[in-house]
Amino acid sequence: MRTSATGEYAFTYRRFGAAEAMYFASSSYGGVAYISKPFQSETTSGDDAEIDVFDTTSRVVPMTVRGRHLIISAPIPGGERRVTEVFDLSNDSTVARLASNDTPQGAVWSSLLPTGASHLQVSNGDIPAQAVKFVNGRAFVYAPFAPGLKQFVYTYTLSQDAFPLSLPAERPTSVFEVLLEEPNAVVKGVHMRQEGPVDIEGRHFQRYLAPDVPASGMMTVSVAKADMPINVWYVAGLIVVIGGLMTVTLARAVRRR
Repeated sequence: MRTSATGEYAFTYRRFGAAEAMYFASSSYGGVAYISKPFQSETTSGDDAEIDVFDTTSRVVPMTVRGRHLIISAPIPGGERRVTEVFDLSNDSTVARLASNDTPQGAVWSSLLPTGASHLQVSNGDIPAQAVKFVNGRAFVYAPFAPGLKQFVYTYTLSQDAFPLSLPAERPTSVFEVLLEEPNAVVKGVHMRQEGPVDIEGRHFQRYLAPDVPASGMMTVSVAKADMPINVWYVAGLIVVIGGLMTVTLARAVRRR
């Protein structure tokens, strides 16, 4: 349906299916989709039914990092660690930013990836996986970005050799949070301090927090050396050495007799 000349709309609908299902209205304007708040009552109107839409631009607009969250899991056998990065990004303008093209220069936003990051994957957040490209050590976002706050989430794997891990802030960041599942891991950086531990889905994490991190800020994560699985060739060599020593000992005993 189309709105009226004053931007008004009205329709009726019938709830069906699951009792906990959510209902909302969506609108497309300037090639960007916008949605209302979920309808909470039988009749929804006023602010609860309002949908804000914005003009669009492919020019650079003011965008800030309200929060950055780095979550590092405990190592698996072999020393690899799974890392999750969450960015709380804010478009502080009054227009929706669109990618100018599909090249790195035309992206809406980008972030630096650590050296050696593998198994890159976009996770649950406000940015869909199809709107992200991982190219030349960076994550590039091409999704439309309306005024307001959105979360960009991705995960990757780092080997033991990637630590100590150094991550530059790159942009001024209101809050930089690091969660470490390893009890012996340590974070150092600008304004960084250790807070009380937190539990997430039954897992225990150390928590570090840094407010007002400048663009030049650097965060360094140090971890204990992970226990490496015993190499089969090392075991075979050890058996040969032990076998040799036993042979020498046996030969000496025979000579004494």
